[in-house]
Amino acid sequence: MSHELAEVQSPDDWKDYHFLRRTVLWEAKGRHNYNENHPDERLDANHPLLLRLHGRPIGAVRLDEAGSCSGVVRLVSIALAAQRSGHGSMLSSLTEAYARRLGITTLLVNSAPDAVGFYEKMGWKKDIWDESELRGLASDCIQMTKEIGAETIK
Repeated sequence: MSHELAEVQSPDDWKDYHFLRRTVLWEAKGRHNYNENHPDERLDANHPLLLRLHGRPIGAVRLDEAGSCSGVVRLVSIALAAQRSGHGSMLSSLTEAYARRLGITTLLVNSAPDAVGFYEKMGWKKDIWDESELRGLASDCIQMTKEIGAETIK
């Protein structure tokens, strides 16, 4: 498989990014208030990313730099038709590599309850890192962390 993690830049990238998040995390769960224009999407320290397979977008994630060498993984989405095929693991690995290039050594996530097992298999640990995050859409989430270490330069 040929996976690529790319920064969201073009209008088509933004369209694909929002489509994936809206259909997977909102509409598939009966929610209908997705906001494509949320100001957090365009903050300099936040990195909207697309996972492509053979050039086709199949996943989306945003990595937010949080200071102190930490980053928050937000709104992880794999296209419904592509789930349970290893693409989530690939998105996780590529996101970790991207984070290391930014100098991030600790990742944080607000995991949906049904995703906790996936994160645990990927080496994440349950760990409350900011209770104030657990409101609204994230009110039922489980906070987790993962130490990913620094990028090694060869």
